[in-house]
Amino acid sequence: MKTRLRRDRASTAACVIAVVANASCTPSSAPPLRAVAGVAQGTTYSLQWTGGATEPAIAAAAEQELARIDALLSNYREDSTLELFNAARSTDPIELAKRVHDASDGCFDPTVRPLVRAWGFDGDSPAVPAAAVLDAAREVVGLDKLELIDATHARKTVAGLALDMASIGQGYTAGLLADLLERNGSTAYLAEIGGEVVARGLKPDGSAWRIGIENPVADAGAGPALRIPPAARTAVVTSGSYRHYFVADGRRFGHIIDPRTGWPVEHALISVTVVGNEGATAGAWGTALLCLGPDAASVTAEREGLAALFWVGDDAAAPVLEQSRAFAAEWRELLDEPRRR
Repeated sequence: MKTRLRRDRASTAACVIAVVANASCTPSSAPPLRAVAGVAQGTTYSLQWTGGATEPAIAAAAEQELARIDALLSNYREDSTLELFNAARSTDPIELAKRVHDASDGCFDPTVRPLVRAWGFDGDSPAVPAAAVLDAAREVVGLDKLELIDATHARKTVAGLALDMASIGQGYTAGLLADLLERNGSTAYLAEIGGEVVARGLKPDGSAWRIGIENPVADAGAGPALRIPPAARTAVVTSGSYRHYFVADGRRFGHIIDPRTGWPVEHALISVTVVGNEGATAGAWGTALLCLGPDAASVTAEREGLAALFWVGDDAAAPVLEQSRAFAAEWRELLDEPRRR
């Protein structure tokens, strides 16, 4: 079996949003736009803000907060809270969100980690697993194998069950970085990690923050840009299947695994962007909708009132950007048309 790996190591597959530069000049009377940037969670992050604390203070606070999140949620640190739970053979409680799993017919399932490992998507050499390996992984996957203790806590009932928070981790982190900026006195900012964004207010020149929605086809030109309204805090989170994949015997396997079947999804939905108030929830829904596929994702977004953008296409045609009804109602006028070459 011949395999070919394609992975953008500078970002995760869920991180496909770019901040669009604004070329206008900042009036001399406007407050300065401050900025810090760094590396965390296997990708990059950046903060831009006006008012509040200085760059050194925010940089130090951000590094401390990112270290705290890493120690809590990392799947690559054996000493993280999440990995200690995954390795444990006890039933110690851990917080768990269940609503998106139920509403997505099980497509969002944080217990999918054994399947991620079986397919090798947590390393550099993914491959189609042997049937016995896949069957063994499926035996320990399923939210029904977590016993709910109360509204926010659960414990595992099988020893091999393991959690993977990658689908919500960076949206969650972007929200915490936004919290950090607000605690330090800023009400106008853009917090971004791995392309996942939480923004509020206006830039110093009075213009809106603009978030580019990447076209998933290389060399197809820029995608549209979403202008963020200043009054409310807004999260913009994307899940995509086109950056992290491998090809085996002419068949393409993306990293989005349907926990119900144990196999990577194969459909025409390439990328999903969810816009909402909270990064972690938007991230969970982005992964759930991408797993469901174009038809079921559209129905689910309608039922749940989700503001979502869908890139839909296949190898034979350029992708088309579709909007959920909730997105069209609230955001259509703030979405600039894609620039054409």
